[in-house]
Amino acid sequence: MPDIFAAFNAFLFLIFTLSTALAGDWIQKASFGGVGRHRASGCATTNKGYMGLGHMNGTGVNINYNDWWEYDPASNSWTQKANYPVGNYAAISFTVDEQPHVGGGATLVGQFYRFNPQANTWTAIAPCPFFDPTDSQGFSVNNKGYVYKNNQLAEYDPQIDSWSLKANAPVSFTNWTCCFAIEGSGFIKQGGLLFEFKPAENTWIQRANFPGVTTGGSSGFAINQQGYVTCGYVGGLSILTDQVWSFSPGSNTWTAVEVFPGTSRRFPVAFAIHNKGYFGSGTNGVNFNDFWQYNPVDDVSALSELDAQVSIFPNPASDFVKLKFSGIQQELKYEFITLSGQILLEGSVSSDNAMIDVKHLPRGSYILRFRKDEAILFSDQILLL
Repeated sequence: MPDIFAAFNAFLFLIFTLSTALAGDWIQKASFGGVGRHRASGCATTNKGYMGLGHMNGTGVNINYNDWWEYDPASNSWTQKANYPVGNYAAISFTVDEQPHVGGGATLVGQFYRFNPQANTWTAIAPCPFFDPTDSQGFSVNNKGYVYKNNQLAEYDPQIDSWSLKANAPVSFTNWTCCFAIEGSGFIKQGGLLFEFKPAENTWIQRANFPGVTTGGSSGFAINQQGYVTCGYVGGLSILTDQVWSFSPGSNTWTAVEVFPGTSRRFPVAFAIHNKGYFGSGTNGVNFNDFWQYNPVDDVSALSELDAQVSIFPNPASDFVKLKFSGIQQELKYEFITLSGQILLEGSVSSDNAMIDVKHLPRGSYILRFRKDEAILFSDQILLL
């Protein structure tokens, strides 16, 4: 038996060491102000996030929503704003001129509306004349909005309130794709394929294939020049995943990052504010209104110096968590954080081997996070039994 446990712990060492390469924190934030739902719409301005619409159909009765909410990350609070003009779900959203634009979907054809946060009003803009965008995601590049359907891509220019068709995509995009924008390009994930659209050149490029299991119903956002794909379904709607993958355009590579610690789901909403990702709503048969923040590693250069030099065991743990930092000379701070974001234990370690007493902590899942000064170096989820 001891040999079995030793082998198991060694396996955990390996898993943790590999997972720290691109770790980050998922912290649960204030729940979305409206009721749980899926196929909602959302996007962000520089300082605020917006989410609403969507539907609930688990009882066989389809209930459409038109409520619209503003999220303030500074106060971690939601405020209900003016209702969208119609109840709608599967609508497309993007932000231009610091204003959310939402349209298409299940109850509109090509009509779009612009939300003015200062005036708290919705105003009709020119409708998309080429196709009815629905059950996909929109993106913004260089203050222009983009929506797509099948192999067509339409660009909205707010300066002239007009739409134009761009170069056809090399594939026909199905429903429930996801996308994100990085610098001057938009990226669309279709199943296991990823395509980049470069507006400046009006061209498409196929990028590295997506290595994760989700085939659709994911959400995408971009922070620190990295695109992220979160959750979704696998093959069919009933099989869901908690995987999160990061794409780096510069190296054309995908990396698995820390899994989503909440309930796996399909059709969530995601956006980014100040280099932090935000994620919420969706369904697994139950409609959710929980809301989460993703914090990437703050100091990649420092992380690279520490890579493959950390071991944590056991996991799950009971009385003690042992830490081994091979070749690390500086003092590191640690924090045990609940999934709701509360720090229950913190301290520092500076020796090559350290042990943390966790007997007094409530049993459950925690984020164990390590810092150097104020920079997050790496983190992982640990279970106390």
